[in-house]
Amino acid sequence: MEQKAVLIGATGLIGSHFLDGLKDNDDLQIHAITRRKIDHLEQKGFIGQSVYDFKDLEAIRPVLKADTLISTFGTTIRNAGSQDEFVRVDHDIPLEISKMAKEEGCKTMILVSSVGADSGSKYFYTRMKGLLEEAIKDLEFETFHIIRPSLLLGNRMEFRLGEYLSKCIMGPLAFMVPWQYRPIHAGTVATFIKYLIKKDLQGNFVWEGQKLFHPE
Repeated sequence: MEQKAVLIGATGLIGSHFLDGLKDNDDLQIHAITRRKIDHLEQKGFIGQSVYDFKDLEAIRPVLKADTLISTFGTTIRNAGSQDEFVRVDHDIPLEISKMAKEEGCKTMILVSSVGADSGSKYFYTRMKGLLEEAIKDLEFETFHIIRPSLLLGNRMEFRLGEYLSKCIMGPLAFMVPWQYRPIHAGTVATFIKYLIKKDLQGNFVWEGQKLFHPE
């Protein structure tokens, strides 16, 4: 049975891998909500897209009628420019879109969060991720998947010094690191999202560590 899914964060590292890995025999119609047009999507008739600046979120509502909402949406404090702007992009926007999707009948939510996400964390980044997880859980989707990857591998459009240094250090030693903190390629996370869509589970789930590498 064909499913319809909406993706926010389509131009990010995980979102772009997810779209690139889709095939028209996946029984999945996907609609990407993007901040800028993705040209190559026009070649895939089963993927639609809408371009928004995310300032008027209510304008997004008409395209949120779907079975599943996938959020790979996010930024860094450096790119955001301030903690307040980071909260708006990483917390407020995904939460508001999730609320609208739930109101429009969406039953499944898949959120890409972060390793260490905890609303009580002393670290700002992981605290915000934890607060978003809890706020979306309170919306009571029939199915809510939280994915908590560690350091993401893959070629980003922008250079992140911290990630680069971590990859240099962690890469050769990855097998010695606990599964929860092992670097993971964005393509692996994207494949895991497809796995969750096809699995058709019900309830609330947190996925991290070895399960992201070997779901079965």
